[in-house]
Amino acid sequence: MTLTDVLSERARQVPDRVAFVFEGENLQTEQWTYSELDQRARTVAAWLEQQAEVDDRALLVFPAGLEFIAAYFGCIYAGVLPVPATYPKPRRPLPRLDAIVADCQPRLALTHSSVLEGLSLEQQSAAVASLTWTATDELTADAADYCPVERGSDDLAFLQYTSGSTSEPRGVMVTHGNLLSNLEAIRTGFQILPEEQSGRFPLGVFWLPAYHDMGLIGSILTPIYVAGTSTLLAPTTFLRHPKRWLELISERRADISGAPNFGYKMVAEKTTPAERAEFDLCDWNLAFCGAEPINPRTLTQFAEAFAESGFRADAFYPCYGLAEVTLLVTGGDGAGEPRVLHVDRNRLAHHQAVRVDQADAQALPLVSCGSPRKGICVEIVDPQSRVACDDGQIGEIWIRGGSVARGYWNQDQINQELFGACLSNGDESSSESGHFFRTGDLGFLHEGQLYVTGRLKDVIIIRGRNYYPHDIERTAEESHAAVDMGAAFSVELGDQERLVVVHQIRREHRRADPDEVLRAIRAAIVDEHEIDPHAILLIRPVSLPITSSGKVQRLRCRELYESQELPVVAQWTNSLGEGSDSEDAKKFLRARPPFLDKLADARPDTLSVEIQPWLIAWLTQRANLMAETMEPTTPFAELGIDSLTAVEISQELDQILELQLPPMGIWSCPTAESLSEYLSEQLIASTVESPVAD
Repeated sequence: MTLTDVLSERARQVPDRVAFVFEGENLQTEQWTYSELDQRARTVAAWLEQQAEVDDRALLVFPAGLEFIAAYFGCIYAGVLPVPATYPKPRRPLPRLDAIVADCQPRLALTHSSVLEGLSLEQQSAAVASLTWTATDELTADAADYCPVERGSDDLAFLQYTSGSTSEPRGVMVTHGNLLSNLEAIRTGFQILPEEQSGRFPLGVFWLPAYHDMGLIGSILTPIYVAGTSTLLAPTTFLRHPKRWLELISERRADISGAPNFGYKMVAEKTTPAERAEFDLCDWNLAFCGAEPINPRTLTQFAEAFAESGFRADAFYPCYGLAEVTLLVTGGDGAGEPRVLHVDRNRLAHHQAVRVDQADAQALPLVSCGSPRKGICVEIVDPQSRVACDDGQIGEIWIRGGSVARGYWNQDQINQELFGACLSNGDESSSESGHFFRTGDLGFLHEGQLYVTGRLKDVIIIRGRNYYPHDIERTAEESHAAVDMGAAFSVELGDQERLVVVHQIRREHRRADPDEVLRAIRAAIVDEHEIDPHAILLIRPVSLPITSSGKVQRLRCRELYESQELPVVAQWTNSLGEGSDSEDAKKFLRARPPFLDKLADARPDTLSVEIQPWLIAWLTQRANLMAETMEPTTPFAELGIDSLTAVEISQELDQILELQLPPMGIWSCPTAESLSEYLSEQLIASTVESPVAD
């Protein structure tokens, strides 16, 4: 059985059942039955048979709508490889589209007539402009007697180009066997029973773009596989009016829907209690969440916000997947309340997931992405030694099974490295022990559940410690109401890696005090992660580089930062620790403070008052801060004094004040005022303990 057979069978079994309903931005709808979809696909296929050979590539460049589905299955029926691509901006070149065309060299481009009306090919690259562009909605080929091309499970079905969040987009070669294996994994994971057993068929509502793997396979192919009916909403409609997503779920009595983390967060923030009261989400039994890191606070926020609408927290289905494994890798046995594991943040930085109590100061909550689905094996592997890790040890996620794609188009060397990986203790000649796909994602297994911690290439290593960008970005976003999504990455300065944080300003907070926002971000990062950023940048709303699926393009953001091309609204650059080069400053930092000569007669309260101005001046000079930046009650976190800097300062103060302070003593004093009191007590105690000279 192949994907070709799936749609053909549905058209025979339930010809008059509505397969898809599409709602455009003007709220007008269009719907096709399974029979109508099959006929439209055969019309496209009959035309394609005269234009291309089997295994030729066809670029699919469509706006949101049903015509994309007909074109996709038209290619499948004709044995042509569909290549979903992003919708072009009419008068602006698309580097991603250029890269896809250069890589797979399509024979032709299929699109909608509305695109051809507004597309200025002269504004596109020569490779894109030279393609034969055809509007499939205008095709009228006679398809009554058309017979689809026979394909096998090992034949390629389509090319799914990766989002390019960490590299140039690559064409994943997905076979018919991969698709059917993964569609069955989704069906069993979602626990969708055959209609003859359940007495009903699934109803879904989706807004994800069709050129993205979750949008195509999760929102289009899975509903066909289970003979369901799905309502599709234009992604732009969701972004402009997020509540429309939930309105449709309510109106259609849908039982399946889902989105990445940001979708749940957006709709929770952009709806009012009065609007939520109008929704009826009681039938929503499975709410999948994947495609990006899952924030437990987002799930809690959403569940609490829509409880009055009938949404139940046990409807969530957190999952993990990627295009190279067709789509789904791990998930639950049906929906259920998210499993949240609290781990020690410090131990996580050393590749160890150690469970701690939720109340622990270093507790970091992580959401389980479930267990491997049907026909899929997941191993956590040390990326250097290629030895399988024990439970609780963080390593690279390796995957094996029928859903793993053949590899990347025209990337033989990379395919050998990534799709032919073997454990060091395995027999490379044995398919049972070898042939894993290396995801480049980091995670760990705990009680059979997968927890994803970040990207191998995204991990920031500073001072020998590992930091995960998602964690830092989350901290920054939660530090102030004006902070929107962002990117954290490292840059090399001299021989050191330094942290840079870039975040959008929320449109509704564009008039917020930028200095206040910058201070809040810095203080939160220093406080939670004990690392001081080198730079924090606030950029214009909707200007952060992201992929078509909403993933942050950290490498691209770093490139724009280094070339000074980011649309910066405000920024702060760290000079902490650089100090002044002047000889006077150096002498001051080493000079013996005058209050040391008065310790014999000093009282803690009066000594503290005398220490405070000296300490502020000393720290200001030591940190190379502007004069009057530090007040007695200014938190050190706002000044970037992280744990390691505190240790360094403690050592220097030991020498100047002739003390033996505990290494983290200063870190426990959050301000100059409290540190002055602490130093006063330590200095007086040292005089009492010192032997009196004869």
